[in-house]
Amino acid sequence: MEKIIENETTTLEINSPIPNSESEVDLFNSRYVGSIALAHGVHDLYAGFLPPLLPIMIEKLSLSNLGGGSLTLFFSLPSLLQPVIGSLADRRNLKILVILAPFITGVVMTLLGLSSTPLMMMAMLVLAGLSSASLHAIGPALNSKHAGKKLGRGMSFWVNAGTLGYALGTLVLVSAYDLLGLSKLPILAILGAVASLVIWHGLKDANTCTGEIRMQKSIPRDWGRILRFMVPVVFIIATRAMMTVTLSTYFPAFLLERGASTWVSGAGISLIYMAGVFGSYIAGSLSDKFNRVKILAIVTIALFSFMMVFLQINNWLQIPVLFLIGFFEIAAMPVLMVLVQEGFMEDRAFINGLFLSLNFVGTSLAVPLVGRLADLYSFQTTFQLAAYILPFGLIGMVWIHRSNKSSRLV
Repeated sequence: MEKIIENETTTLEINSPIPNSESEVDLFNSRYVGSIALAHGVHDLYAGFLPPLLPIMIEKLSLSNLGGGSLTLFFSLPSLLQPVIGSLADRRNLKILVILAPFITGVVMTLLGLSSTPLMMMAMLVLAGLSSASLHAIGPALNSKHAGKKLGRGMSFWVNAGTLGYALGTLVLVSAYDLLGLSKLPILAILGAVASLVIWHGLKDANTCTGEIRMQKSIPRDWGRILRFMVPVVFIIATRAMMTVTLSTYFPAFLLERGASTWVSGAGISLIYMAGVFGSYIAGSLSDKFNRVKILAIVTIALFSFMMVFLQINNWLQIPVLFLIGFFEIAAMPVLMVLVQEGFMEDRAFINGLFLSLNFVGTSLAVPLVGRLADLYSFQTTFQLAAYILPFGLIGMVWIHRSNKSSRLV
């Protein structure tokens, strides 16, 4: 009997190197969490180049708002592969994709302004999108694996790093564009190369495989359970899609429509994302102590309220309201991501990849819709419509809350 148990233990260790159970389950590993956050932050700094670049490229290539905005679909298209990438990462150590993401995305996004045709932009955005899809499928799962019992706090580190990077990215792009022009932007790719070297050192002992890999080989996924949980999540994603696109992809163009300069339009989106750093950390930490669904509902109601206020004001009064919009807009993400992951810990990277894939698909489909509405009417009208749709997400939250109560009763 002892020999059989010894053999089983050896097989488990060979198939899935499992770190010390106490360090993985109970403790917050700042080295791994920090390295993953750095990868996300630098990667999203380069991803943040895209919104302020769009108006520039729309003018350079003589495109409509719909045509220019639709190019972002090619950045999001590879996100459809995130469940596949996540599933592979649960079984194979794919940390190299996290390490290289800042370098690859940095090179592509700094060269994007040199594109001479929409076709060239499409190809470059697909390559950057593959890098992004790999990072976003694997990074959050690896983060939560080493966040111990503080899943909400750990996920807020992930979200905050990306949010801050994205916010700085818009400022870096508009500032570099004013100083250097499009032709010299590739010099900014040096930061991505340095970051990847630092991340490689921080993650050299990391492993993306889950501890339950041996069991996964013999037990199929419960797709019925996955669908029951993900349907209301998809509903929430759908109600947030237009709002997310309006406040990210098209927000600089929205501010330009209201009479802002190129620099101010970039600074506006930076303000939103910088405020989101605080919102994400606070909401993520609170969700570790209180009901995550209720936190998500409060955040949604507050965001709707401040979006409506923003439509009624002008001049300097917009600044504090933009801060509050950013605070509550980003705050929902760590809570949603933890909600999804904590119910499927044996398939962490897969379920995270599935969630992010659905989220990217939802926002990607909203890009041409928002662009078309802006061409037909205005960004002001489109922003208002996005605000009206947002509260319907409360239906999905009630759905999840009741499903969780039913599961506990069973």
